[in-house]
Amino acid sequence: MICASRLVHSFRGVARYLETPKSHREDRVRVAWIEARNVVSDQSLSIAAREMALVAAGNSRVRRPCLHLSISWAPDDNPSRDQMAEVSDRVLASLKMSEHQAMLVAHGDEHYAHLHAIANRVHPITRIPRYGKFYYRQIEETLRKAEREMNFKETPGHYYQLPGQSAPDRRDSLSKRTHKATQSRGEIPFQVLVRDSAEGDFDAAQSWLDLHTRLGERGLKLEPRARGLVVTDGHEYAKCSSVAKDASLHKLEARFNAPWSSAEKCSFDHSVQRLGQVVSKDLNPSDKRALVKEFIRLDAQIGGLKTKLMRGVYNSLRTLVNDEQQRGDLGL
Repeated sequence: MICASRLVHSFRGVARYLETPKSHREDRVRVAWIEARNVVSDQSLSIAAREMALVAAGNSRVRRPCLHLSISWAPDDNPSRDQMAEVSDRVLASLKMSEHQAMLVAHGDEHYAHLHAIANRVHPITRIPRYGKFYYRQIEETLRKAEREMNFKETPGHYYQLPGQSAPDRRDSLSKRTHKATQSRGEIPFQVLVRDSAEGDFDAAQSWLDLHTRLGERGLKLEPRARGLVVTDGHEYAKCSSVAKDASLHKLEARFNAPWSSAEKCSFDHSVQRLGQVVSKDLNPSDKRALVKEFIRLDAQIGGLKTKLMRGVYNSLRTLVNDEQQRGDLGL
């Protein structure tokens, strides 16, 4: 089982959403059944929502009094109504909301069983609110134990695992926007394609230049985005942290022991380093011509090359260029 949760302002807005059939599924039953908890108006979801809103108004400091939970079972599971209600009650109990108002709404318009719960965070008597955030572990613990007890398919969570379970890789979790968009088109998400092809490159790279080179061979490129890094093919983007385990900007900088450096800067620095290393060596005519051409290209494109190479190395290369030009061997 999985559970999505969010805090919202309007009870009536959630109730309206839960009662309204989806336009492409009007031939299916939207609401299979409704059950109330600590609510007088237990037959009408809209009336119950108004009742909960009145109670929540008793504590004006609570800006989002409605807790909306959505619990989904695996397609192969076939829970009974009693089991679905029991799981929902257990979740509310784990949040210490058994005495709070709640409405359970089971939907029948999907290929899997799922249940919604609207709960009032404001206690009906004390008016003390319950839970603003950070309740994920309690929910997951309840679901994991219920799965094992009721023989449902086990789905290890990020925040709680039973003995024998391991936490899922967070990189396998697509954003809601990405999942919805790719699911509707029947496509494989870009981050999954990149992960399958280039995850090993992120793990094996020893420097920024090495990583840029490996990704470039696959038609991919790194770009800074906000405070992190993305990988792109020029059309689509994926966060690097979603592609490989230790591929966030901070972790890559720590592993390479160097701040972020673009592919262009890495290439330039590498060329400058190579020029500085080979100028003092004995070169055959072919290598000498290649070296001179590289120096001419860099000197024309980038200012401050003399400073980067040190004056002595720069002057030696300039002399080498003059000699080659006098011989007419450069073909320029």
